[in-house]
Amino acid sequence: MINLMSLSAAAAEAADAVPVVEGNWGLIGSTVVTGIAIVFLILAILIFFLWAMGKIFMSAENSKKKKAEIKAAEAAASVPAPAVQPEEAEIYEEYEDDDEIIAVISAAIAAYGEAEGKQYRICGVRKREKSQRTGWSAAGIADNMRGF
Repeated sequence: MINLMSLSAAAAEAADAVPVVEGNWGLIGSTVVTGIAIVFLILAILIFFLWAMGKIFMSAENSKKKKAEIKAAEAAASVPAPAVQPEEAEIYEEYEDDDEIIAVISAAIAAYGEAEGKQYRICGVRKREKSQRTGWSAAGIADNMRGF
């Protein structure tokens, strides 16, 4: 059986064996400062390493882009572009092809009506300047239409 007196005596001896740090403040301070300096030095090395890797990868990516641009420019230079009359370009920009869109939508509605055995008629077409749906409504519709 373990004697309690011997255990308490061993504990007292262990407590007496702990070094008392009363006059070693210089050693403690230098150890703390050295540890902090090493940590920040390693952090600085890591920051420099990551910065250098970023520069290397960005330069490699830029060189690939430049090569692709040069190849695209050479390909574009070898194929002559069709000449566009300035008057035709201006007319095309001003003219909006709403009639074709209305005709396609009308045909789709007519086909839908034939499938149901009914006849639908478009009474009028107006252009909306501003969306009448709220942001939440538009987000809900976009979420529901994601699979399509």
